[in-house]
Amino acid sequence: MGLSAFSFSKKIGNFTIKDEVIRYVEMKQAKPFVLQTCEERWLPEGLIRGGVIQDFDTLSMIMDECVQDWGIKGRKVRFTVPDPFVVIRKLSVPGDLKDDEIRGHLYIEIGSSIHLPFEEVVFDYIVLSRNDKLIDILLFASSEELVKAYSDLLDGARLKTIAADISPLCNYRLYSYGTVPHQQSTMLIQFDLTSVNLSIFQNEQPVFMRNIEIEKKHMILDRGEITFQENRELVFEQSGDKYVKLTVSKEEFLLQVNEIVKEIDHVLNFYRFSLNQGSDEVSSFLLAGDHPMLQHVYQSLTARYDMKIDTMQHVQAELADKSSLPASFYLTAGLALKEVQ
Repeated sequence: MGLSAFSFSKKIGNFTIKDEVIRYVEMKQAKPFVLQTCEERWLPEGLIRGGVIQDFDTLSMIMDECVQDWGIKGRKVRFTVPDPFVVIRKLSVPGDLKDDEIRGHLYIEIGSSIHLPFEEVVFDYIVLSRNDKLIDILLFASSEELVKAYSDLLDGARLKTIAADISPLCNYRLYSYGTVPHQQSTMLIQFDLTSVNLSIFQNEQPVFMRNIEIEKKHMILDRGEITFQENRELVFEQSGDKYVKLTVSKEEFLLQVNEIVKEIDHVLNFYRFSLNQGSDEVSSFLLAGDHPMLQHVYQSLTARYDMKIDTMQHVQAELADKSSLPASFYLTAGLALKEVQ
């Protein structure tokens, strides 16, 4: 299955499947941006680890229940590829290649002159620029085995998988939807419960991506299991009928954030001096993600960096009942905007 583009239809369903949760949305209309359906199902621990499905049979049963409960049997669907299994590369190919020859050229070169960390690869690309000698492209690649596992999961639940996408593009798509194009380079910091994804966008395109796993410090609880602590060291974030319970104090979490900030520094320097030889640098941040302590991440970034730091708070999206779209669904909503102009 290729990571191909498909024409927009408001009846296309959109899935993000993470280690701890399945989220699903359907778009009602694009302008103004309204979602018809917005659903989630929290998963037992261990079914998915680091994006890899560990218990396919149990996950399949849960997916069957979701399809039944949400009334989406037979729906065409897209999904996001887990971040640890996505590679983004800027490449150059011979300038005399015709448009319909580029994909075949890449098939030949992947594994020989183009080295990727997967034995079998599924990929897509976009052309950035071209002249008589070279065509500059942006390559998006993932593990064919992993993408097929998610496609099989959805197809087995009587859905019709039509496309896959990557989370940086989804978040940035929602962030920039209906706004003036950004000319300066921006780092998207996607801070989730179990990982942080750092992506750099240059002229609206992701040109660099790095995924960082973080130590798990949370549990998913039902309402009846909640016991609030008097010392306020534990933070609880409601998500539907479930709660995210952070088994970490604010101080411990900030130490974790400090380690991520060090990695951000490394990426900023690598991008500026190694990838661009000093000719370009990141001038702003975009902070996104579903971590319930995202505000503390924002405060740490503002204290460390003297540059613009945007969030997704300006997003104009709502549900069919006129309520605001929960921030945890921003990523999936960005997927729903795929192919919408």
